[in-house]
Amino acid sequence: MSKEIVKYLYFNLSGVYNSKNPMVDLTDISGTNCYCDDVAGSEISRRIDALPEIPPVRFIDSGNYHYMSLFFMRKITVPFTLLLLDNHPDTKLPVFGNITSCGGWVREASETIPNMKQVIMAGVDSDLIEEESPLPERAISVWLSDLPAIFSRLETPLYISLDKDIMNPEYARTDWTQGPYTLEDIISILKTAYSSCDVIGLDICGEKKEDPTDEDLLINDQTNQKLLEIFE
Repeated sequence: MSKEIVKYLYFNLSGVYNSKNPMVDLTDISGTNCYCDDVAGSEISRRIDALPEIPPVRFIDSGNYHYMSLFFMRKITVPFTLLLLDNHPDTKLPVFGNITSCGGWVREASETIPNMKQVIMAGVDSDLIEEESPLPERAISVWLSDLPAIFSRLETPLYISLDKDIMNPEYARTDWTQGPYTLEDIISILKTAYSSCDVIGLDICGEKKEDPTDEDLLINDQTNQKLLEIFE
């Protein structure tokens, strides 16, 4: 990556962003798929620290790597609120040890990042919320329609982590179960957030890692471009 100022950046872990630019290549780091071991985590942190800047919008590959948001949130030095837009709550307890995982990174964040004062989960499958209850102490689950009112009362900066699996397959093709929402639903929420709040970061994951077809790649790329147009 050059030292020019960029508004967005692709973090390539699976190879799905091989042709994208600007891109940080992390495909040579083992121990990252779904779970991120300590060695991999240290190397990811080192490479993020070596960047001349961290742009406000980051594409972070498949939902298998949604835990990448942890690495960026750890750098925030002020109190903030996390908005999770995802079909899954990502609050599972660790299966073994305390290893970071794509399915438990939100719980890890709530337990280890003091500056993260609240987690607002919006659009998450209610059955999965029930399955992973009790949620972390600082987490609440709301409907997308609740967000404008919440934004108007928010007293901290807002950090957004979006998994495209919140959308139906017309707008995103992912490796996980998907929600019912449209791209227009998500764009409307993002525009409202940016107009109402101090948004300090946006991560976007949900690429299709497992055997994507040309149609899968095209649909995801079109959705990514539509999301970027918000900032243009």
